[in-house]
Amino acid sequence: MTKVVLRYFFDFMEGQEKWLNRMAHKGYRLKRCGRMVYLFESCQPNEYEYAVEFVADKSYSKSKDYRQFLEDMGFRTFTKNINLNFSLGKVRWRPYARGMGQIATSPGGFNRELLILEKKRDGKPFQLHTDLDDLISSYRAFRNSYFWAVICLLGLFAATFVPGIFAYSSALWRYVAKILVGVLAASFIISTIKYSMIIGGLKKESRTNE
Repeated sequence: MTKVVLRYFFDFMEGQEKWLNRMAHKGYRLKRCGRMVYLFESCQPNEYEYAVEFVADKSYSKSKDYRQFLEDMGFRTFTKNINLNFSLGKVRWRPYARGMGQIATSPGGFNRELLILEKKRDGKPFQLHTDLDDLISSYRAFRNSYFWAVICLLGLFAATFVPGIFAYSSALWRYVAKILVGVLAASFIISTIKYSMIIGGLKKESRTNE
């Protein structure tokens, strides 16, 4: 039996990871995923488990190599987006990435910012990063993506107060736009703080282990 679920996550990593594991707990295995669509097939409850990895800070070639490395280790992988752009031929600048990872194109790394990993539940922790410095680096890259989103949204929010920019829009539309942008910015600020606290805790643990 298959099950189709339409869903989008603002908490791209932890929220999505917990939800996928809840679905696996109920006996649903991920078969395919799109921008907002998840297709599941029936399996034994708790037969599989999932982890979500952020790869948007890598260049497209490096993320492909990393995905192949994970598949060679026995993981089943799916690429996943963190935005809802449906256009082709897009180019996006990622200020939080490193080197060529700052440029994302479609086709390419655009709409492939995440990797969903699946393995059979074997009682062992699903840990991709056993080194604390590596884990901190991974969280920092993800935190920075939220930080830059906050900067952009705050700039857009400020622009709604500039006379003349939305001169051809109704007062109601401008009011709704301010609310939507403000809510999005607030949610991303919360996520930025959340992952900053996680990074701080990991740094403290790293210093303790030295």
